Amino acid sequence: MEIRLAKVEDAMAIAKVQVESWHTTYKGIVPDSYLNSLDVKKREKVWQSAADTQPMFVAELDGEVVGFVIAGENRDKDTYPDYDGELYAIYSYQHVQGQGIGRELFETAARNLSERGFKKMTVAVLTENPTVGFYKHMGGEILGEEIITIDGVDINESIYGYSDISKL
Repeated sequence: MEIRLAKVEDAMAIAKVQVESWHTTYKGIVPDSYLNSLDVKKREKVWQSAADTQPMFVAELDGEVVGFVIAGENRDKDTYPDYDGELYAIYSYQHVQGQGIGRELFETAARNLSERGFKKMTVAVLTENPTVGFYKHMGGEILGEEIITIDGVDINESIYGYSDISKL
């Protein structure tokens, strides 16, 4: 397995990981109407832009992108002013989970944030996400809960905080 900086050319593979991950992880949590609306081609454009503007990392296994992570400046400084960084997204295919890929991606993102001068980070996780234990295992502490609405359905989201990302 290799973790490397994502390139714009990886956007389609990243989009496939994200869309499949949403289908396998959030089925029964997020409305089917939303899951069915996810479009790999549309997500590809989002990830092309992201890969071109800020650091994003992919995990490759046997030459295939099987996961990715992206992190940057905290987008909710009003609610969590002590946290300057945020893990925006971390996804991997279900069939590779449990092999340490998530941990490597998470640690790579935290290390990159730290190298860029960030000290602390948050991550928002759907509370019913079956992999929520991963964020606790990585040392996250619950900072709060929020409700987001997806296709008219209110869904609980837990916000985890990491108070010293240089130690992750």
